[in-house]
This record gives sequence, C-alpha cells and structure tokens, in this order.
Amino acid sequence: MSWFVQRMLRPNAFDPDPEPLARGGLAHAALRDTLEGLRRETGMARLTPASLGRARELLARALAENEADHPLSVAPERRSAVRRRLQADLERYLEHAASAASPLEPSALELGFGFAEGDERGEPSSLPALQLGGGMKLRGRIDRVDVGDGGEAVVYDYKGARAPAGARWIKDGNLQVALYMRAVEELLDVRAIGGFYQPLSGEDLRARGVLDGEGGVAIDCVRADIREHAEVRELLAEAVAAAREVAEQAGRGELEARPQTCAFRGGCMYPTICRCER
Repeated sequence: MSWFVQRMLRPNAFDPDPEPLARGGLAHAALRDTLEGLRRETGMARLTPASLGRARELLARALAENEADHPLSVAPERRSAVRRRLQADLERYLEHAASAASPLEPSALELGFGFAEGDERGEPSSLPALQLGGGMKLRGRIDRVDVGDGGEAVVYDYKGARAPAGARWIKDGNLQVALYMRAVEELLDVRAIGGFYQPLSGEDLRARGVLDGEGGVAIDCVRADIREHAEVRELLAEAVAAAREVAEQAGRGELEARPQTCAFRGGCMYPTICRCER
C-alpha cells in the first residue's frame, strides 16, 4: 500500500524527512564520495590500514559537502550532535572495513539501473532495468559492488544498525540484496558470489547475508552465512519468484494493507489515506 501511495498517488510532503532517513541519505552520499575520492588519489577504493587515515579526512569533507542535501534535523540545536554521532559511526565503520582486508575492489558505488529518465533525485543511469520475466522489470540503486580479479562480485547494501541474515530473507521478505545480485550478474556480466546488508552503527558491524562457499573468494563474514553454491542459486531464484508474485499482485490490484509494518520502524505510513481496519 505504501508503494501505491508513494508511486501512484504521490502526495506532497508536509514534513521533512525523519532523522533516521536523513541520516541514512547523508551516510550513503558520504561513503560514496569517500571511496571515490580514495580511488582518485590512490587508484584503489578498497580500504586498508594504510589508507584509513586519508579515508577519515575524505569522510569529514564529504559529510560537510553533502549535509545541505540531507538536513539531519529540523531542530538546529540537534544538528551538530546528530552530525558528530554520524561521523563517529562512519569512522568506526571505515576502521572495521579496513581491518577486514577484503581482496575485492569496490568497483561500483551507488550503481543505478533502470532509470533512463532519472530517479527520484533526477539522476539517470545508463544500465537498463533487470528483466524478471513475465513482463516484469526491476530498477534500483545498489550501494556498492565489490569485484575480484576473476569477475567475482559481492553486493553490499548499507543499513542502520540491523542486518538480516540470509537464512531469513525469503521468510521476512528481504529480497533487495538477492535481486541486486541477479542484477549485477545480468547487467555487469560478473559472477555474484555474495550479497550482504552492511550495518553502519550498533555493536556488531559484521555484514549479514550469503556467501557462496565455492565461489573461490574468502571474505570476513559470519560463518553461518557461508552457503553451498546450490543453496545460493536456489535463494536467488526464490527471490526472483517472490518479487514477480508481488508485482503480479499489484498489477491485479491486490493491494493488501499492512498497518503494522508499513512505515519505518513499524506502523502505518499513511493512516489518513489508507484508513485500513485496525
């Protein structure tokens, strides 16, 4: 139902973005600019202990340059505190990533596909939409794609503090990373061996998702997320099938109200429009 309201009815917003949403937008933009800046200066966007100091400097500059587009609070007295907390969290994440010593290079940052005429920010993309079959297409923007020398790719999607494990993706409807794995395979001609939700705050910064244990690349992850090759391929196929079913339901007008889970952190996002039974 929230998709119908946002994409079809498109009501004007009366309130600014809530702080968690603004924080997420600024974090994404700052990390993109940090890694792109590191690549321009060193030829490599991969974080290492040697590049960590410079990455922190680039991060501080990126936060300052992007904050105007992502105001962190409507209360001026809160902005500096929220900004300091976000910078501390992102610096901690950079340190975590540098210590992981991944063999893969972040080759694509904020990779858009299916936005020939521009996304909600007006940013177009040269890549086409992913064909899901049955006339269904998927478009999106992938936070980061890391690629190895042999064409192995791992997809990352940044999250706040919680990252769903791959074992629950289908059950809980967390299809995003699995679909992005299919997208990079089809659109970039690489072999997706892993996909992870990467938390940017919280006590545990370990990414959660799936990694093909037979993919030939060892990266730091939770042991339970390492799966057999056949399991990973089955998971991706299930995600595509689930996405197609949801799209077909929407096409048939079968829009079910889910007032407990519609909005960020739960609840109904548009109670005055939906007016669903409670």
